[in-house]
Amino acid sequence: MTAVPAEPPARGLSYFLTVPTDPQPGRVYGDALDSVRLAESLGYETAWVAEGHFQFLGLPAALAFLAAAGQVADRIRLGTAVLPLAFDNPIRVAETAAFVDALSGGRLELGIGKSNPMSKAIFSAFGLSEGDRETLYAEALGGLRRAIEHGVSADGEQVPLYPPPAGLGDRVWQATGNPRTAAAIGRAADGLLLFRLTPEGDAGRVQSALIDDYLGALPAGVEPRIGISRGVLPAQSRAEAIALVAAELEQHPERFRVLSGAKPSTPEEYLDALNVKYGSPDEVVEQLSRDEAFVRSTDRLFSLPLSAGTAAFREGLRLVAEDIHPRVRPAVAHAAA
Repeated sequence: MTAVPAEPPARGLSYFLTVPTDPQPGRVYGDALDSVRLAESLGYETAWVAEGHFQFLGLPAALAFLAAAGQVADRIRLGTAVLPLAFDNPIRVAETAAFVDALSGGRLELGIGKSNPMSKAIFSAFGLSEGDRETLYAEALGGLRRAIEHGVSADGEQVPLYPPPAGLGDRVWQATGNPRTAAAIGRAADGLLLFRLTPEGDAGRVQSALIDDYLGALPAGVEPRIGISRGVLPAQSRAEAIALVAAELEQHPERFRVLSGAKPSTPEEYLDALNVKYGSPDEVVEQLSRDEAFVRSTDRLFSLPLSAGTAAFREGLRLVAEDIHPRVRPAVAHAAA
């Protein structure tokens, strides 16, 4: 197993992994597990993984993947970003999450959400209507909380989960782009997860307002937990970063369409469509420092638009840990504006 650093992980430094579809899924999953090991050796605090179904993302079972990751990396925390609750039985989610948490020694961060931007077809495949997503989520969230906090009712008897979900209820995160939901997440004292894209425009500006909604509802004395996902591509220069992603897309042209919706015509358009900060480390630091929401986060979920098994990916992950994250200063306070 890769040696972990002697010093504690860097506070808030997180790796956000999206696993693409590929003709050789076993190889891709192996590369993904290796990348979690690498992130741990570089001092990342948490590895988050995105769940997606069918051809939209290559990882349909995030908790199963994290069960494996917890066995190849023994210190890094493990997060789901996110589990779309509508597609699962909430009791099974609670039970499986408790199992993965126990298997990993209490390292699970349970991120949940209503769906993702590519979920319309998935709702249909599961026999559901995307128009019911709010109701489906509210019902599933209630069932998940009851199972974690009180167990389940079986033949009129209250039965606790096994293994016990010790402390897991305090490690729930919810993802949203909705101001009302952001406030509800704050009232529940859950963590707030924010994606790298917003349909309303500039992600930093839009999400800073969501952070205000969250913080305004957070009970007094509760520490905020604000996780923000951002794509980055550090290199020697912007030209080199563009060349790296051009080579990636030449090898995997299907990702041009799947990851960004409408197919961009150039690598630059692709990077902009995914809100990727790219260029030299100095340039990436400067771009992130201008991001109104990112500088208010407590947890920074960095993703790279490169295949996890490549040398360029490994170098990018190192640059984020050693030369970018330490230089992006947080806002003076997380308080609402």
